[in-house]
Amino acid sequence: MAAHDVDRQVSAYARQSWDRFLSVSLAPSVSPKPADEAYIESAKQLKLLLDAASFARIVGFIQRVLLDPGGVYLYVNPPQPAPQLPTVQRGKGGKSAQPVRKDAEPVSRAKPDEEEEKVDDRNARLRIGAFGAAEWILTTYSQSLRDEKEISKFLSLFDNAALWTSLYYGEMAPFVPEIVAFGWNQPGVRRSAWSFLQTLLRTFKSHLEPLLPAISTAVLRSAWVEPDVSTRNAMWAPLLTFLKEHPNAWDLELSSNSEGDEDEENEDSEGENDTPKPQATTSTSPVSHAFQEFLGFLELGCSGSPLQGYPAIIIILSTISPAIFATVQEPLQTLFISFWAAVDGRALSGLDRVAASSAFLSSLLESAVFMVRRLGNGQFAQVLAHDDPKIAARVLVEEQISRVWEEVSSGRLKVQDETASRTLAKTLLSLKQVDDYYFAAAWDKLAALIRAELKTPGPSIPSLVPSSLKIFREELKAGPNVNGLINEIVHSAISQLEQVLEQDSKTPAQPERLTSLIAILDTFGEELFQDSELAKAVDEAILQHISLILSLSLPLILVYLSNRKDEALMQNVWHTALQAIAESDSLVNSLSPLLDAAEKNALPASLKPSGDELDGAVGQLVARCLTNDSQTPATELSVLKRLLIHPGHFISKKCYDGLISSLGETFSAHSQNALHDEGIPLSTFSTPLKLLQTVSSTELSMSLLPDIFLFAFVVPEFREIDPSQEPTAEELWSSWNSQASEDNKHDVRAIVKQHLRDLLLDCTALATPLHLLHVLSSRRDELNVGDFEEIFPSKKELDAMLDILPPNPVDVSLAVIDPLVPTAIEDDNDNEVSEAVVDRSGYSSYARVVTALLHYFSDERQLAKENVWALRHFLAFAQYADEKLQFPEAESSLFGRAVSPTALQDLTAKVDQITAYVLSSVPDESWFSPIISSLLNGQPPSSGIGRLLYDLVYDSAGRDTVRESRVLHSVLQHILTSATKAEADQMIMLARKIENKAPHAALAIILSITQSALEPPRLDRYRNELAAGLLGIPASKANVEGLWSLRRLFATAPDPESDIVFLSTPRAVNLMRACQQWITSDEDIAEAVESEMTLIFIHLAPILQNIPGSHWDFIFDVLENNLENCSFDDSSTLATLSRSLRLLLTIQDLASTNKSLRTLWQGRQNTILTLVRDLVATKPGTTTSSGPLSVCRELALTIVQNLPSALIDQDTLPKIMAYHMLREAATKRTEYVVVEAAVDTEIEFKAELPLELIDLLQRSLVQEEESQDHHNIMASLLSWMLTFDLFDNASLKVKSGYIDHLRQLDLISGHFLPEVFSILGLYEGAAKAFKLDIWAVDEFYLDLYSSQSATSLSLLAAHLYYRALKVVPSLFRSWLLDCRDRQLSAAVTTYTSTYFSPALIRAELVHVKDTSAAADLTDENLTVKVASAVNEVTASYAVDEYQLELKLKLPVDWPLHNIEVKDTARVGVTEDRWRAWILGVQQILSFRSGSIIDGISFFKKNVTSHFEGQSECAICYSVISAMDGSLPKKPCKTCKNRFHAGCLYKWFSSSHSPTCPLCRSEIM
Repeated sequence: MAAHDVDRQVSAYARQSWDRFLSVSLAPSVSPKPADEAYIESAKQLKLLLDAASFARIVGFIQRVLLDPGGVYLYVNPPQPAPQLPTVQRGKGGKSAQPVRKDAEPVSRAKPDEEEEKVDDRNARLRIGAFGAAEWILTTYSQSLRDEKEISKFLSLFDNAALWTSLYYGEMAPFVPEIVAFGWNQPGVRRSAWSFLQTLLRTFKSHLEPLLPAISTAVLRSAWVEPDVSTRNAMWAPLLTFLKEHPNAWDLELSSNSEGDEDEENEDSEGENDTPKPQATTSTSPVSHAFQEFLGFLELGCSGSPLQGYPAIIIILSTISPAIFATVQEPLQTLFISFWAAVDGRALSGLDRVAASSAFLSSLLESAVFMVRRLGNGQFAQVLAHDDPKIAARVLVEEQISRVWEEVSSGRLKVQDETASRTLAKTLLSLKQVDDYYFAAAWDKLAALIRAELKTPGPSIPSLVPSSLKIFREELKAGPNVNGLINEIVHSAISQLEQVLEQDSKTPAQPERLTSLIAILDTFGEELFQDSELAKAVDEAILQHISLILSLSLPLILVYLSNRKDEALMQNVWHTALQAIAESDSLVNSLSPLLDAAEKNALPASLKPSGDELDGAVGQLVARCLTNDSQTPATELSVLKRLLIHPGHFISKKCYDGLISSLGETFSAHSQNALHDEGIPLSTFSTPLKLLQTVSSTELSMSLLPDIFLFAFVVPEFREIDPSQEPTAEELWSSWNSQASEDNKHDVRAIVKQHLRDLLLDCTALATPLHLLHVLSSRRDELNVGDFEEIFPSKKELDAMLDILPPNPVDVSLAVIDPLVPTAIEDDNDNEVSEAVVDRSGYSSYARVVTALLHYFSDERQLAKENVWALRHFLAFAQYADEKLQFPEAESSLFGRAVSPTALQDLTAKVDQITAYVLSSVPDESWFSPIISSLLNGQPPSSGIGRLLYDLVYDSAGRDTVRESRVLHSVLQHILTSATKAEADQMIMLARKIENKAPHAALAIILSITQSALEPPRLDRYRNELAAGLLGIPASKANVEGLWSLRRLFATAPDPESDIVFLSTPRAVNLMRACQQWITSDEDIAEAVESEMTLIFIHLAPILQNIPGSHWDFIFDVLENNLENCSFDDSSTLATLSRSLRLLLTIQDLASTNKSLRTLWQGRQNTILTLVRDLVATKPGTTTSSGPLSVCRELALTIVQNLPSALIDQDTLPKIMAYHMLREAATKRTEYVVVEAAVDTEIEFKAELPLELIDLLQRSLVQEEESQDHHNIMASLLSWMLTFDLFDNASLKVKSGYIDHLRQLDLISGHFLPEVFSILGLYEGAAKAFKLDIWAVDEFYLDLYSSQSATSLSLLAAHLYYRALKVVPSLFRSWLLDCRDRQLSAAVTTYTSTYFSPALIRAELVHVKDTSAAADLTDENLTVKVASAVNEVTASYAVDEYQLELKLKLPVDWPLHNIEVKDTARVGVTEDRWRAWILGVQQILSFRSGSIIDGISFFKKNVTSHFEGQSECAICYSVISAMDGSLPKKPCKTCKNRFHAGCLYKWFSSSHSPTCPLCRSEIM
């Protein structure tokens, strides 16, 4: 039984065990002879042998299980002694008396419900196994039993009507009403029972006579009422086998009904008194319940299984005896009424209605023919016909043929015309085999029906008419009856067609009937033109009414053309038709049917346009579609596409070529526009692309293909294209690329590469250099890109582009950062910078090329090494980029205002990387010496780096500029890191050689060697020569020769921190004397000379610190003069200012340790430091910022931090300036604290406000109490502004630390709010408070603050109050809750909700929408939606197909009241955990002053950590259960997989086994 268990795994294991350990032998057993130990040992290896006795016990056990599975189960698992089985006495008709236990009264066992399967399911499982075992027993016994008595005895075990209730679906089987049917609610049991019956019929088919009374009734009463589809599928084979082998089963069922009725009457009579009862005068006719159920089976369309049931009906009818038919009135009529009831009751209206209807029709007509045959049998004729059987048969045939034609032609019976026609033809042939009389009757009926269809003035003629006639002609061998009918029908159709064409135009046409007539003519086109007179009439009618035919039914022309064999006539008709179509108003509608025919190759190949009949109309259609692309009707576009696919029949070759050319020109024009104009809608490409798709790739013009490439691969890089357009363009290109010749490919590729090159240089192009590089890399093989110069400009072209750019910096203040930049530009013309023509990213043409080349070489490092010349352009590009970063507001010759600073920083970093890589890739250590030798000899070196140096050194003779010198300096900085002192010495020789012709290049060489710290001998000699030479330069040459000498001398100055001595003391004194002579002379010494002097003084001051003399007074005079003439607002003085400030810091540092110098310094410091103080205190005249300006300000602030007390008063350093300085420091401190808080894991980090700031706050408060002057109040407010600045860009952890610090010191509630309320006048009530109706409280510009304005202080206080509400709302709510002054509380509440809440809410929602602020929320599963209209933010996290949703609603008076947190959707999370998450978000928003982004971030972290590592349930393949929204938490201890509890319960219920779905181990 286990080997046949319903569980396949159990069955497989049990079958394996059975085959391995048991064998069967039904021969009589023989006692083994005594054996020795060897025999016994070998016997242990034998299988367990089942002999006849053991087999009999197994058979008995199986029988008992079949009849009483519950009793057997209790016997095997006894909770108590098993009860005696009731018995059923055998009655008449084969009803058996085997003991049967009623399953309706099982004995329950004491087990929990979740562990115990249902009793009915258990009994069913046992019966299924028992039936399987019984089948094995039948197969085994059939091979061994030969004795008839033993066979009868064995089969008697199955002669039990209760057993065969396993076939019945209902609760009480009508053939054994005493018990509950074994098959009730158990389709598996019923399937097993039918399978057992099939095995029984196969193994003992000649010995089943004793069982037939029991089996017949059970089979026939169960088969026709079976509701389960799978059981019906298993039923048909055994049912049909049984009926074919035992057709008398119907009679046995009928007799069992009669006996059953007699038994009921006898039982009734025994139960009454002995009073004699009068006998009935009439007898009741016997009734076959099985036949009645069979008729019901037909009425229900084979009970929903028409495809399996209808083919078997003819077999079933063949087994029904006359006696059964005699049980009903009018058996023939009743039978076919039952047939047609399935159609009337729509029982065939299932999913596969056509197949079901076809099966029905075939079965019906087969049954009709079969019953005609039966009527020829005497016994059946007496029952089936009251009168003449032949007449009855004829009536039957005519009725069924008529009904079939009516149902099929009307469409109620969904059968295809061809199928119905072939079925009717088959029926006619079958009737002919029976008797020609019946064939004639059927044919006459069909002919009459067909004629009636043509004569009936209905809207249309059924398509069944031509179809059936065509099939009849094929199947019935075109007999005279068929041909005659066809000729008659064709003539009638032509006649009716002529009437339609000749009728009055006012008479409404019937297009459906016209279509039907045309279908008839199309079917029999050959017969149409066999009669010459008829053909001539048709020709004339077609030509005469061509316009009418086009308007009424164009297919008529197709029928004519497809069947007329006269090419001249056909061409004439075609020419006339095309002209009529061109002149009609419905070109599209007229062409569609003709195009359909062309696509099906239904038009003769000879049909061509005679001229340009349709060319003009089609051209207008194309123009209209291309002009109104987005509004082009789909029908027009479809017709055009089909016309381009099949042009030969409709338009001339010239027209076709013109259309292709127009499409190409339109597409090319749109393509160029799309590459340069973002406003061009891409929908304009839709029509050209769809039309070009229909054209053969070999017919596309060479000029069009490059534009197709650009649209397919370049445009998608920067614009979102319709999903259908991009693949269409790619397909066009790929198709051409796979079919074109190599020569054409070469030409087109060259054009494409030229287009890419042009786009790279074109600033109006929307594609960025990176877009073009991506296309180039992804399509390199298709474009066959060899040399990169095919895409990029050559070295000569790039050099020319660079040479026309301004060579000097945009601002001389860059000298603050780079000493190679002069403080005064020698040639003003070179310094003129015009606004560059840039692309939408802010890059000029040259910048686009260099950017692309930089990225290209970054990926192709070998190419970078082979093309070292490109470093000049990279380094020059980096210079311009750095200038743009240093001077964002200045005009740049390379970049526009839209350029991204971050992008420029990334590009400069990439330049540094590629420069370091190329210049470090040297062949050997001694590579540099030969290059220097070549440079000294004026010969260009052979290596790439040497050639680059040669170009920078010698070509600079013609264009010696600051830019080239800075490039040379950058190159030498990398090279000299690995150079030797001897090589550096040679470089000094080179510098001295070219210093007259190329002073900038020479200066770059000298500075590079000095910064390398190699200190070659010639450098020290050169340094001393320069210092000595200054004495010989007169004041008249100081502005030129002297200036260059000073610059060269500074270039030789070593790092002050190094051990290298700049100059000896005497040489330094003489140098100072030379400078004094210049200044004291009558010559006008340029400010640039004084600036360079200042730079030299920085290096001379340490040398002269112990040498008293007039040189110190001179230094102080120069320093004082510089400070008087310099300003932060004048960028031309910044270089001098920065040098002066550095000199001042140097002097202060030296004076701190040198007493003599300190004495000299103290005499001049007040004057000089006063100048610095006033410089800092001066209000900036411009808001323009730059890198040099920041350096100067930082130097100045460093100095003023240590001003002597004598120089400090209440007007010193305006507070606003101090705030600006501290704000920058606050920003840097915030960055540091955030990092520390994030990485500090070992010790708990506590973020606190700076003690100096706390001191300022507390000090300002004390001063306020002492003196309520404007300066103290201003200082206090700026301190608070700085405090709130510390919260900007701080993490939640840092913000919480700051808030705790403020709360501990009670600075907000005790000090800040009272001060602000006092300034705003809130203590006097809301009505008298400062009005903010016209002011925006969310912004305040300190630079515009004026102490003279009466509103400035109030506006600043209001802004600070806004900042406090935004940054520390929890502290404000704490104050509001603790406030005991109701009047103040009411005033503050009204004032805040009126003027501050709207701005705060708006700012918070904008903050949520800001992508940079919400970067931490970026997740493909998280969606954040902002509903500004209702002040709501919704965060949804997707898990599988489910959403965890959180909704945050800001009250209208926020932050007076807390943000409301709503949990709108929870799945996969327990309620406690979800509540904890909600409370956590609420705590962040309410008590930690967190933003909405902080709250959502907390929510996201919780969700992601909760679902991280969660595997899918292996039953439903989801993380979230669809039933209860839970996670998979029920584990399998074996395979460790987890499942949803609901899924496991469902699995256990359906599999009847508490095992794991994956490893099949038990899950307890």
